[in-house]
Amino acid sequence: MEEKLVLVGIGHVFDISTQIKEVIDAVDPDAVALELDKNRLQFLLSPVKNKKSPNFLYFILSKIQEKIAKKYGVTTGSEMLSAAAMAKDKGIDILCIDKDARVVIEKLWKAIPLKRKILFLVGSLSSIFISKRKVEKELSSFEEEPEFYLDQVGGYFPEFKKILIDERNEFMCNKLIDYLNKYNTIVAFVGEGHITGLQKLIRDRVPITIIHLQNLRENNWRDII
Repeated sequence: MEEKLVLVGIGHVFDISTQIKEVIDAVDPDAVALELDKNRLQFLLSPVKNKKSPNFLYFILSKIQEKIAKKYGVTTGSEMLSAAAMAKDKGIDILCIDKDARVVIEKLWKAIPLKRKILFLVGSLSSIFISKRKVEKELSSFEEEPEFYLDQVGGYFPEFKKILIDERNEFMCNKLIDYLNKYNTIVAFVGEGHITGLQKLIRDRVPITIIHLQNLRENNWRDII
């Protein structure tokens, strides 16, 4: 049987848990892949209160996601928990395809020059108070021209794009290709910001179907599969 990969773009702060479960049910894959490492999955499944963040950058990024998620009435990571729960209920293997988040963030923090660290921290403070309307506006800008948007991010913060996006895309691509030697059909849930890069890396190697975050939020993903 020919290998098949369904790549699903998600947002960690949006209420899309129902759609995620429905995608898994409709595709009925052999495995579900998540943009998580094993430690992060375990933490989501069994959260530890007052757990110390690996470093300051990790803490800031987590807080920003938590604040935005609250505006949408969800908790950060709820979409991943839904995917994991659905896979478990259906007896489907769960694959963690991402790098160790602690290692990635530590590498990123060391790579950022002091001046850009200050710029990032100033921007982060304003992000904590970002409005839901502003989030939607930024998402729309990204959806219109994802490559241009990411290139702009790379222009301001090249370390972020290289370490948080590009290097992880390469890692997740290799993981998915390896797993497709074992599983015929995989549904992979990754942040929408990784979709374009992963598609470029994978499309000439295995058949791939793309469901974007917008398709999930507008609930028209069934037209794609």
